[in-house]
Amino acid sequence: MTNCNHSSMPLRNGFVYNRATVFLVVLFSVLVGVAIWFTAQNFYQSLASHRFEDTVHENIDMIEQRMQKYENVLQSGIGFFHGSGHVKREEWHDFIKAIDIKENYPGIQGIGFSKMINPSEVAQIEESMRNNGFESFSIKPAGERKIYSSILYLEPMDKRNMAAIGYDMFSEPVRRAAMQRAIESAEASISGKVTLMQEIDEDVQLGILMYLPLYEKGVNIQSVEERRKAIIGFVYSPFRMNDLMEKIVLKSSILNFEIYDGEDISEEHLLYRSFKPNSYRSKFNTEKIVELNNATWHIRFSSTKEFDNSADVIYPLLMTTAGLIIQFSLLFIILMLFKSRYMLKIQAQELTKLYQAVEQSPSSIIITNLDGKIEYINRAFTEITGYTKDEAIGKNPSFLQSGKTGADAYNDMWKTIKLGKTWHGEFVNKNKNGIEYIEGVKAAPIFKADGTISHYMAIKEDITDRKRSEKRIHFLANFDSLTGLPNRYQLEERLNYALRMAKRNSEKLSILFLDLDLFKEVNDTLGHDAGDALLVELAKRFNAVLREVDTVSRVGGDEFIFLLPNTPPSGASHIAEKLLKVSDTPCEFNRSEMHVTASIGIAIYPKDGLDRQTLFKKADTAMYKAKENGRNKYCFFNKEN
Repeated sequence: MTNCNHSSMPLRNGFVYNRATVFLVVLFSVLVGVAIWFTAQNFYQSLASHRFEDTVHENIDMIEQRMQKYENVLQSGIGFFHGSGHVKREEWHDFIKAIDIKENYPGIQGIGFSKMINPSEVAQIEESMRNNGFESFSIKPAGERKIYSSILYLEPMDKRNMAAIGYDMFSEPVRRAAMQRAIESAEASISGKVTLMQEIDEDVQLGILMYLPLYEKGVNIQSVEERRKAIIGFVYSPFRMNDLMEKIVLKSSILNFEIYDGEDISEEHLLYRSFKPNSYRSKFNTEKIVELNNATWHIRFSSTKEFDNSADVIYPLLMTTAGLIIQFSLLFIILMLFKSRYMLKIQAQELTKLYQAVEQSPSSIIITNLDGKIEYINRAFTEITGYTKDEAIGKNPSFLQSGKTGADAYNDMWKTIKLGKTWHGEFVNKNKNGIEYIEGVKAAPIFKADGTISHYMAIKEDITDRKRSEKRIHFLANFDSLTGLPNRYQLEERLNYALRMAKRNSEKLSILFLDLDLFKEVNDTLGHDAGDALLVELAKRFNAVLREVDTVSRVGGDEFIFLLPNTPPSGASHIAEKLLKVSDTPCEFNRSEMHVTASIGIAIYPKDGLDRQTLFKKADTAMYKAKENGRNKYCFFNKEN
């Protein structure tokens, strides 16, 4: 009889340990390491790309903001002309000196005035300029033309700017095109690429000019033809491109850039280049179209060699090495586990733990088959919806729908998870008692070992209270909690937008400041509940007399501000009379009659101010004038207020 040792049999039956298995696992680990390296490499390249794009957008923003700042200073020059009957050269000099453009507007070559001149006026203008200190002044270039536009003032009067005095910019096609765009649009216009008259030495730079049209004061300029007839001249600024870009663009070792006039990228249209041409090929490149004051710039950005080198980091290699170490460590552990006779027991325990975690999860969990029929729900599903497992198993989850979630959301979810991807979204559902609730949903496919989809799973969370809180927070941040009217923050947002539109369309805008008379007596005699009821009723009445585009905001206890876009003084008077009438009409509270009147102050844009603070202040001043005049009146702001 032969003795046999059976102690090693379970190990051999449980796991076949051979070289082929080890080789395949090692090969898989190497492939995982390669995948980690590619993933890490792509990740850091993506970070570098985002950093490059962020810098590009930051520089574009700097260019747009600075050019807007230059336009604003030209607008101040227009205002200076309109505020004076005749601006003399000495006055223009003092005005520009006070602005201190070298300190406050770096990159600008100067600010000047160019006058439109008919042929019959040439001799008179030349004689006037010679008598005013320019003994050799003449309009240049010489020759007869239908119209001239001679530079008469240009400050600061340094050597470069002196060379431009008398130049007829309308005689040169590129400048003339920009000037004509400015006349016809009544907006600032930037010229194409030119060589400025200021280039009088060896340091020759390319240049551009920004023009803002000056029209006759008080003349209607609604149409293009009216603007052409009303044009007096231009307040303008010349810019040397190298000097301009040096002051605007952020100092950075990240990118180089080239600016081209128009959308055509060629040396003929090159306005500025921040680097000397070389053979280096950048890793990151992008092109942007920037619209600036009736002009189009095509900007081509490229990364520097210094930036590209910084993007080639060692982290992908380190991550790959760490990944392989972890991978082989896990391989060793897995081999040991496979050898353990307790493997099945451990797996069973893990499955039990997983089931308990899913069943006891605070989130509602549904698992469906490929036809969308429910095969599993956890305890949270029953608690949230009220449906038991017997009532839900075998049904399509659509039985929870309230009808308030669009079909597009459901179609998008099924399309996404059938493609093997995770879907995120929200549903408005209804529980067994018919009560609606909002769920945040994450739906995803469940894959089998071969990579095919076997089931679908949805993890859902009741977010009804959070949504209500968000809605309430949004309301309190933008509206008065008592009257429901827009608050001061919302009013300022709408006013800033209305001011921009009024400026763009050359429209008037009215601000009304209303303060209730005798409101304190209502609170003192009838109580604050009566005062609150009065404010709510008046808010309704105020809204009833306004247009949809108008805004009324409660900004204090009994103070209201009205924003009336595109409204001249006559329209403001009409609205003010209506507001006085509805304010003077008594209100009832608990069978007691409440009677107040209103005092209204009115400020008009742009006559009384160009910004929000000025208009508010002057409307407030006018309101106090109305109170001084006996209350229950409205009063426009004037300097005597």
